[in-house]
Parts: sequence; structure tokens; C-alpha cells
Amino acid sequence: MKYLKFGFRLPIFLCLLYLASLPAYAQDSILVKGQFVNNTKFAKVIMKKYGVGTFAVGGATIKNGYFSISLPPDIPIGVYRFQYAVAEAEQYVDIIINGKEKLIDFTILANDPLAYPQFVSSQENKNWYDYLKESSKQMERINLLNQFIHAYPQANAEVVKAAIKEWELEKALYFEQFTAFKNLMRGTLAYEMVANRPYYFADPKDEPRIQDFEKREHFWDGFDANNPALINTPLYTDHILNYLRYWMNPNMNFSAEEKTNGFKRSVDVIIRKFSGNKETHAFAFKYLSLGFKEIGEEEVLQYLDQQYKDLAEQCFDTFEKTEFEKRMIGYAAMKIGNKAPDFSLNLIEQTQLNKTKKKATLHQIKSVKTLLVFWSSNCPHCLEELPKINEWAAAHKEITVLAISIDTNKEIHDASIKKFPNLWHSCDYKGWNADAVLKYYIAATPSFILLDSNKVILGKYSTWDSVPDK
Repeated sequence: MKYLKFGFRLPIFLCLLYLASLPAYAQDSILVKGQFVNNTKFAKVIMKKYGVGTFAVGGATIKNGYFSISLPPDIPIGVYRFQYAVAEAEQYVDIIINGKEKLIDFTILANDPLAYPQFVSSQENKNWYDYLKESSKQMERINLLNQFIHAYPQANAEVVKAAIKEWELEKALYFEQFTAFKNLMRGTLAYEMVANRPYYFADPKDEPRIQDFEKREHFWDGFDANNPALINTPLYTDHILNYLRYWMNPNMNFSAEEKTNGFKRSVDVIIRKFSGNKETHAFAFKYLSLGFKEIGEEEVLQYLDQQYKDLAEQCFDTFEKTEFEKRMIGYAAMKIGNKAPDFSLNLIEQTQLNKTKKKATLHQIKSVKTLLVFWSSNCPHCLEELPKINEWAAAHKEITVLAISIDTNKEIHDASIKKFPNLWHSCDYKGWNADAVLKYYIAATPSFILLDSNKVILGKYSTWDSVPDK
């Protein structure tokens, strides 16, 4: 995971929540309550709202397995996430709040991560989860048949023909139940949550990679990306993420360049799909912008900023516009062919590099090429990459690899660099306010900037794999 200069800056929404621990609540308020059966480890429920990501808007303590939250009657209609585990495996219940049902009551097996909630009150949520449960079982059967059909060594065997026939029957049943649910729930949020998740069935006889490709080609079939009411649900965020995950699929074996270019093409598709409504258009852009900044995909973020500059200026708030303008200035400054900004070095003495103590600035380094590596001892991804970079530097002594740390603690930094003796190490312990960090517009670590012998910028990269000529 990249170490980022800027974390999530969440929008502020006026959503007044009253906890059930208060002695009374308004008669027309909405009460959400639940029972965690056999609860042994969960102490609190955090209520989250959707928008550009999710953010907490309230919470309640779980007492003797029970919790309750009283909500104002005018709370925005949507799907809210009630999260009760924040460890490695996040556990939650998504609940539809439609403004009409004043009591939403459910029970769930607390220690079963695969358990579905059973709704005592709230017919819409009950119908939704009943469908999800049956649909999940059906898809499990279909996927097992799919795996068998593809894996069986004799494609024309009778058992394969029988499996294909069964697969076709299950597919027909899926669409029958899908249609029946839509007809039953038309006009509700439950309808939207199901109707906008249609499943495309690729030919089970095809290779998995071909199936994945075909599913992606039909990914947006039947999807309504222009309904602002769905911004306050997980539907849009999930769909965008699932579309982007194709380029992160390890089974596809994409190179770093293919992944980056794939992200760029995906950005174009997503922005176009959400362009039919002003609110959804702005939502998609802001969500992509925030997401690519958070995962450190600077090249994709730059593409998004520059390709959709007019959209950014329309939908960003004051803070976001300021950050956007800083990024635009940085893109211009770090343009390939520009002279790299000079800065003073504070080189840390190491046995193999004593001679570097004579170098006062970046431009005084004499080298065929210079690779600047911005990193931090607190960045897990950096610590994964630096051993590979250190090994590479030992075999390419004609290229100077200058590791510029954003550390603020000298003791921690000194301990870290002992593992990487083949790199030049510079640090002034000013963190994100270091001169080099500011001049090179670094927003995430690791970041890589390659310079030629004249200190002209050859490229800026967000991953080690994308640095050329390795």
C-alpha cells in the first residue's frame, strides 16, 4: 500500500442521528434495531452513508447482543451500511431506509461471517435479502457447473453435455427469479439494487480469461448510471470498483503499463456512462479522482485531471479546486524534457558511499542517469520495493539511485537504510515539507523520477515495475 500525503477528505452532510440510548425519541422517527445472536466479540455498530466513498454518520453500542439507533424522519432515502467489524474481514449489514418503514428490526448470527440478516420488521429489506440469499446459492451452483465444464478433460463426454444442460436450466431459473423480483419490487430501492446488478453468463466452454473478457464487454448492460438517487447506495461505488478490478486481476498477467493504460480507458468509459445526469457525472469524476489519488496511481490521476479539466472545475469544492490547481502546476513542472529542479543533498554516510559526502546538490552528481526514489520507512510498499531497487543498483553502478526519504525520525531512518547499502540516501527530516518533496510535487510514496546525464526529466513513475530500462 502506498504512503500518501493526502488522506480522504470526506464531504460534510447534515444528517442528524439520535442514539437509542436517549430516554425517548420522536414518534415519527425511524428506529433501526438489531440482535447479534451469540455475540462474543462485537461491541459497537457504526452507521455509514454513501457518497464519494462511505463515511460514518452515527453509531451505537451493542449491549447484551442488541443495538438500536433512532433516526430523524427526513433522513435521506438510501442504503446505509451498519458495520460491526473493522478488522481484516469487514462485516456489515446494508439496510434500505425508504422513509416509509418506521421500524427496521433484524437478527443475525454474530460469529458467522457468511450469515444473512433475518428481518423481523421491514418488508422491503426482507424481500431484498431473501432474494440475495437464494440468488447467491444459485450462482454458486452455476459457478461449480462452469468450473466442471471447463476442467473436464473430454469436452464431448456425455457427463459434460449433461452439465451444460443443467447449466442452461440454472441460467434460465436465474433470469426467471430476477424478473419476478423486479416485477414484485418495481418502484423501490430494492428493485434498483437488483435490477442494476444483472449477470452476464459467458460460455462455460471458453477459457476463463475469455469469459472474463466477455463479461467485461457486457459489464454495463442494463445498468442505470444516471440516477442521482442511487448515489446514496453502494451500487455506483461497487460497480465502478468492479469495473476497474479487471486490470488488477493477477490471472490476466497485465504489465504495469497495460494496467495503467487499462485504467485510463476505463476512466473514459465510466465518465461517459455517468454523463447523462449532472449529479452522477460529478460523482463519477470525484470518486475516480479521489480513488486514484488514494492508491497512488499518479499517471492515471494526471490523465483524469488533464482530460476532464472542465468537469473538475465545475464539480470540485474550494478545497478540492486548490488541490487540483496544485496538481496541474506539478504536471507542468514535471513534464518530460524539463530541467529537473536542483536541491541541496543531505547525504547519509555509508561505508560504500563515503565519496558522496562531497556532493552538495543534485545537479553536481555526475552520472549517466539518476533515479530519484521518494520513499519512507513508514511506507509498507516502499519497504517491499527497496530491496529489489537495492539489488538492481548494485548491478547498474553507472546509474545513481538517490533514495530521498520523507522520514522525520533520524533514528528510524538510519536503521532502515542499513538494509540498502547500494543506494545514495538523502533526508532532511522535514517530511512532506522537505525541499525536494515540494519541488517535485510528490504526493505519494514510492514515487520514481528518472533523469538523464544533464538532469533533464525522462519520466515520473508510481511503481518500480513501470520504470523503464531495468
